[in-house]
Formats: sequence, structure tokens, C-alpha cells
Amino acid sequence: MRNYIFRRVLMFVPTVLLLSIIVFFIIQLPPGDYITSYVSRMSAEGEIFTSEDIAKLRQQYGLDKPWYVQYFMWMKNIITKGDFGYSFAYNRPVWTVIMSRLPLTVIITLIIMIFTYLVSLPIGIYSALHQYSVGDFVFTAFGFLGIATPNFLLAIILMYISFKWTGDPLLGLFSEEILREGLNINNLGSFLRHMIIPIIVIGTDSTCGVIRTVRARCLMKLQGSMC
Repeated sequence: MRNYIFRRVLMFVPTVLLLSIIVFFIIQLPPGDYITSYVSRMSAEGEIFTSEDIAKLRQQYGLDKPWYVQYFMWMKNIITKGDFGYSFAYNRPVWTVIMSRLPLTVIITLIIMIFTYLVSLPIGIYSALHQYSVGDFVFTAFGFLGIATPNFLLAIILMYISFKWTGDPLLGLFSEEILREGLNINNLGSFLRHMIIPIIVIGTDSTCGVIRTVRARCLMKLQGSMC
């Protein structure tokens, strides 16, 4: 187990670096940048920019350099200073934007993980112990259907069902009350209700794969014990 974890960590680092390079490169592909949109927006409000002003802004934000130089500087600041840069969209440091969303992301991930294993483990074990039974065929069909159904389509179907039954399509994680007052004990029930569709949609995709894996592993164990 220790060697397995060590190998996974070693694979994690180059994978993240490769993905960051690809994403950074793709972001640079469309014409224009932040300075272009900023100058256009301010010009529409009546402010005048000369070519020298624009050049100084590009130099100030490092946008006058090739994309690979920008990437290297960005990674250098992350590694040496823990500085992820500044978000022009939110007008604050990127790290504060990440931290404002990280707790909720962790909570949702844990809930989905618990849902996945609470559902998939019993079903996988049952299918292995009752191989080729009616229940096994039903759960197998459910597994293939869950894997084959696109997440966005399942989400639309569930939102339609929710709207027909309750009059509320449960769009998004936050109701208007939560957006207005923030998440607190009084609107926790509303938040959990809005969590139902994301949990089912994301959890079902993972659950179906785990069911197939658990079933196959259990069958291998059972066949090995019979030999």
C-alpha cells in the first residue's frame, strides 16, 4: 500500500504540471487578453488610452512576454511565494477566491463519496453472491445505463421530475434565500434539498463503475476460494 501511494503521488506531480501547461496554452489561443478587454471597456466609458499607455499596462502585468515565459513566472511565484496571481474577474488574489470555494467543494465531494460507497458496495457484493440472478441482471442493467447516460441529460430529467412533483426544479446549489443571507442553520434544509440532484448525477456516474469493480473483485475471490 505504501509503494502504491508513493507511485500515485509521483504520477500526480507531472500530471498536474502537464495539465497546467495545456490549460495555460489553450487560454492564450484566443486573440486578445485582459488588457484588450479592459481598454475596450474603459474606452466605452469615455476614457482615452494611447498606445504607450497600453504598452505600459501590458508590461506591468507581464502580458508583453511570450506565453511560456508568463507560465514560468506564474509557476515560479506559486512554488517560491505561494502566490497564485491576481484575479481580474474578481478583483482579488486568486488564493482568496480558491479558499472561499474550497470548504464547500470538500463538503460536496465527501457527501458524494459517502453516497457512492454506501450504494455501490452492498449492490456489488449482492450481485457477486447472486450471480446471474434477476437482481444481478437488474443491477447490471442499471450500471450500464448509468454509465451510458450523459450527466447533463440525467440532470435535466431529474430537474423536470422535481419541477413536476414539487414545482421547484432545484436549479443550482443555492436558493435565493441562501444567496441573499448566506448559508446558515435556518436555510440548511434548503441547501441539502438543492444537493439532491448534484449528488445523484455525479454519484451515479461513480457508483456504476464501483459496482462493476466490486462485483468483479468479489467474483474473483469467490472463484479463487473454490479452487
